[in-house]
Amino acid sequence: MTAIQGKVPPIWLKPSVYQALGKHLASALPHEACGVLLGAAAAGGMLIDTYVPMRNVAPDPLHTFVPHPADWISALYLTPPPVGLFHSHPRTLPQPSPADFDGLSGLDDHFAVYLIGAPGSEPEHPFHLNGYNIKRTRIGDGALSFSLIQSQVQLLLK
Repeated sequence: MTAIQGKVPPIWLKPSVYQALGKHLASALPHEACGVLLGAAAAGGMLIDTYVPMRNVAPDPLHTFVPHPADWISALYLTPPPVGLFHSHPRTLPQPSPADFDGLSGLDDHFAVYLIGAPGSEPEHPFHLNGYNIKRTRIGDGALSFSLIQSQVQLLLK
């Protein structure tokens, strides 16, 4: 996915996906939640139509996530394959951490989006969600460099 006329493509969420992300984030507290996002390129961005939660088996689930190996393998064999990854930051803002950047190299090429959620402090905003497009760039020696480009997350009406 590339920028269109210098604009970062949006990430569109179906309402059911938004609700599933919030429910999983809340049910996992105080631990980090994680899962994969299913969808396809659409309307100049990415349309996420399904969320598949995974169990977090990290040694320190309060500060990091590691998907359960069986959940991860099952997710990778979904058809179509996942287009993104979601996880939560229960105690910090939903912005990429150094560990998030380190984990990007482990994602297959079909992973195009990265969502991070955090609990909200107001009833009308139960959680905050930031979206990022995953950018892969070949550097001089042929290795891949990964970055996250913040993108607008848009909730569809239906």
